[in-house]
Order: sequence, then C-alpha cells, then structure tokens
Amino acid sequence: MLDTAALIRKHKGRGVLVDSNLLVLFLVGSVNRKRVQVFKRTRDFSLDEFDVLKALISHFGLPVIVTPHVLSQVSDLADLDGPDFGSIRIALKELVENSHEHYDPAKLLISNPVFDRLGLADAGIAVAASLGKVILTVDLNLHIALEKLGIESINFRHVSPLGLF
Repeated sequence: MLDTAALIRKHKGRGVLVDSNLLVLFLVGSVNRKRVQVFKRTRDFSLDEFDVLKALISHFGLPVIVTPHVLSQVSDLADLDGPDFGSIRIALKELVENSHEHYDPAKLLISNPVFDRLGLADAGIAVAASLGKVILTVDLNLHIALEKLGIESINFRHVSPLGLF
C-alpha cells in the first residue's frame, strides 16, 4: 500500500470519496469558519485542518464522490442552528449538485465485510471504492478496514503532519 504522500500525488485531479465527518467539516467551515471550533460535530478540528481539507478536495478535483448513505448522515449531522441553518442547507445542495453520487442498494452493501463491523454508510464507501477513487476519512476504524481490503485510503489525521498543504 502506498504511503499518504504517494496516494495524494497519485490521485491528483482524479476525484476523491470523502467520508461523512469530513464532509460535515467542509460544509460547516464553508458556511461559517467561526463555527468549526464550536459546533458539536466539528469542534475536534482546527481551522488549519479545515483549510487542509479544502485544499485536499481542490487537489483531488471535482467531482467529489458521495454515496446516498453518506449524504444522509451529512444532512443529519450538519444541523447548524440559527442563521447558518439555511446557509448549510444551500451548501449541501450545492455539494450534491456538483458531486458524483454512487449508489449501491442496501441489500448489496450488507454482504460487504465492512458492514458487520462499521455499518451501512461505511460499507457503501468500501463498495464505491470500486470506482478506483481514493477514500479520504478521519475514521481510523474505516481506514484500517479499507486498507485490509486493499482499498486506497487516506487517514486525514496523517495529512497535516506531512505539511503537504
């Protein structure tokens, strides 16, 4: 398996499949940077990490690859309140309009070995990896499961220390 820096170079301009937690960070930071460090779902991230994520997504190019299960999680998790509520819904709509949605029926996903341990959304990510896109995740368990299956995955927590962005 290639190291993180090699995977980033290899997949430049080829698109990326991004997990739910990182898409929530991307949306929240895009709508209101100040909310990144106070919003319950993103407060474990720094503004620098948001900037790295934005740069990575740009580096990999459009479209961002998504699955319906990931989008459903993102829609539920990106529940900003107040004046940012409408803005995050607009940002989610734009993300959906500009992404490539890869769909596999749940009946297929439950037969994937990732499902038993990590659930439907992560099984969807594993199956969508058949598109030949790299997976960008902050979920260590998902990252390890993908690597065991021979799927190219980047653990986002390994990117910032490399100083690549």
